Amino acid sequence: GMKRSALMIFAGLIALCAVSPVRAAETLGDIGVSGLLLEPSFRFEEPRRGQFDVGRSYLAVTWTRDPSVSASIKLGSRSLIGKPARYGPAATDDIAVIEAYAQLESAFGRIRAGLVPLPYGWEGGDSEHRLSLPRSQLFRNRIVNIRDHGVSYHVGFEGYFSDWAIHNGEGGPDLDNDMWFTLRSGWEGARFLRLGLSGTTGSTNAASTNLTPATWTSADAGLSIGERAKIRIANAFLNWEVNPIEVTLEATAGNTFQDSGDRELRAVHLDLNFVPNESVSWLTRYDIFDPSTAPNDRSDEYTLGLAWKGKYRNSVLYVLGSKQVLENVPLNVHKAEIIWRMTPSANSFRSPL
Repeated sequence: GMKRSALMIFAGLIALCAVSPVRAAETLGDIGVSGLLLEPSFRFEEPRRGQFDVGRSYLAVTWTRDPSVSASIKLGSRSLIGKPARYGPAATDDIAVIEAYAQLESAFGRIRAGLVPLPYGWEGGDSEHRLSLPRSQLFRNRIVNIRDHGVSYHVGFEGYFSDWAIHNGEGGPDLDNDMWFTLRSGWEGARFLRLGLSGTTGSTNAASTNLTPATWTSADAGLSIGERAKIRIANAFLNWEVNPIEVTLEATAGNTFQDSGDRELRAVHLDLNFVPNESVSWLTRYDIFDPSTAPNDRSDEYTLGLAWKGKYRNSVLYVLGSKQVLENVPLNVHKAEIIWRMTPSANSFRSPL
């Protein structure tokens, strides 16, 4: 079945990376496992809905010819591509290629081309290894891409960083011939403070939004699927760590412009982590998501959790509980989640951007 095939792919890649070349002269560069994150989880949600999944798991393999030229491929949960809701229903959450790009690194910056992580906000792009909580409602409702086909550029100097990307927008093949532009710029200070601004803008038309299945509606897509749309989404974030407290604040505002009318998006989440010792963390989040100016569609989510960490902080067990309050809806949604995160690298779950 699907799970057996996925396990065979993972095992084959690990075996490939473990085999030494017979003759060094036949090898150009080095190939090896550059990232591994396993995140089995169990979620229970009212009324009586429970499921197991592999969450944000992935395996990355990188070929390095020299310090300036390399190529990477990453296998993981298909949801980690983050196909936006405006382009149709969420893909089935099986194992897929979620990154595949060539990379050129020089004194002038880093260029990637292919299926690349996108630099958007604190939770965007290749951030799974440092997120202590599941992604906020903004990403879970598939408003912005996580990864996409395109070209990206990164440059940094004395704490300042800037990332740009030109990409399809669809999280897959380009159907509407409209390119998207995503930008993130900010500053990191002594690993304790990170400030950033980011934005993404692009257009859509019926070639990419008015697709099958026929049950996919304008309400599902967040725009009128038969019309051309111009979309702009801006974001600001702050991450501050001073032992034993870590605070993350992220705010997003967006506009969708169409002939039939405009829509305004607003979202903000505040995360507070209390770390009394090396083995335990308390996690809290307040997350607001308001997808439009229409009444009765705002969602407020409250999360409280506890994390137990292993000696080298490469194994973490999370127990999370959340309550979702829907605007003018008397029935609240309660959810409990158990997540076990594992990686071979020590201290992997507390790294900067």
